[in-house]
Amino acid sequence: MINLLVQKGLRLEQENVLNDRFLTLCQRLQLPASQAKKYYQELYVLYTDSDRHYHNLAHILNLLTLLDEYRKEVEEPLLFELAIWYHDAIYKAKAKDNELQSAILARKLFEPYLDTASLSYLNMLIMSTEGHFPRQENSDAYLFLDFDLAILAAAPSVYNLYSEAIWQEYKIAYLKLLYKIGRKKVLKNFLTRDKIYFSPDFFAKYEAKARQNIRQELNGK
Repeated sequence: MINLLVQKGLRLEQENVLNDRFLTLCQRLQLPASQAKKYYQELYVLYTDSDRHYHNLAHILNLLTLLDEYRKEVEEPLLFELAIWYHDAIYKAKAKDNELQSAILARKLFEPYLDTASLSYLNMLIMSTEGHFPRQENSDAYLFLDFDLAILAAAPSVYNLYSEAIWQEYKIAYLKLLYKIGRKKVLKNFLTRDKIYFSPDFFAKYEAKARQNIRQELNGK
């Protein structure tokens, strides 16, 4: 079972850990400290918006924890971590281009500090979350997507919190009936796939549990 957080906010010490981690990452990418602090404050405002019930700092912390666990398997850990920070930077319930706008933001901010190949890699990871299919067939893309959907294989009590949090994010834009129709479509789409998880380790450990959780949610609707 995957140990994940689903909550509206983090404790102060958790926020401090995230702050320090982002600044350290930027330092390794050779950003000036003042710029790194500015970027973190901008991200903090985005991820702590009152409408963020799931796609918030707890979600980022979950992905960073998974990165720490699998770091030895990641080819480009610094850029992978940067993609974690920015993949949901833009998130609006009714928008159809959140992934694209997040990728554009990341490119705009880091274009002065990263080479063309690195920017392309960053864009590839973030854009892979659009529809949750890898834009390139490589292990980093597989792991990035698997981390992002790790919540699907959480314990039922945690999965239920996730499901409710997603509804809370969408209720400002959709009536419950329309949301249920859309949610069912998304969940059924996952079940029709050959694989929800692309990396061998996630597929072996968590595929069956994710499918079980999805079926249980569908049966409850």
